[in-house]
Amino acid sequence: MKKYLFFMLLIATFISCEKTGDLKFSETTPGGCAIGKGESVKGSQFIGTDGVSYSIVNGNLELLAGFNATCCGEYSTSSDIKGDSIIIKIQNTKIGNCNCICYYTYNFKFIGTGENFKYRVSIDNYLTFKGEIKP
Repeated sequence: MKKYLFFMLLIATFISCEKTGDLKFSETTPGGCAIGKGESVKGSQFIGTDGVSYSIVNGNLELLAGFNATCCGEYSTSSDIKGDSIIIKIQNTKIGNCNCICYYTYNFKFIGTGENFKYRVSIDNYLTFKGEIKP
């Protein structure tokens, strides 16, 4: 009886596992005010909605992070994949001295769809976005 129960438990374990597939980081593309540190929009307001969205482009995952911050700032980015989780950090490296608010975007590109992966994007430890890549 114990062997039968163990066998059924083993089968249930394999059935309940979801294959997440391979995912590799490719590149980060800055956009919005991240290009030229926002200097081209001094004195104007270029504002968007803080958030993260994703899309699958040609079979590869793209995570787009957008946020509002002081113009003329500089940011560094990092991306790490641990198991079925994508961890992205965007950190301010130089505070902007311009008198305006600007919308920064960073497009994180990966090789693979990232299907069923979870993501966490943190921006300067004050904005955090979490989600899951759904097919």
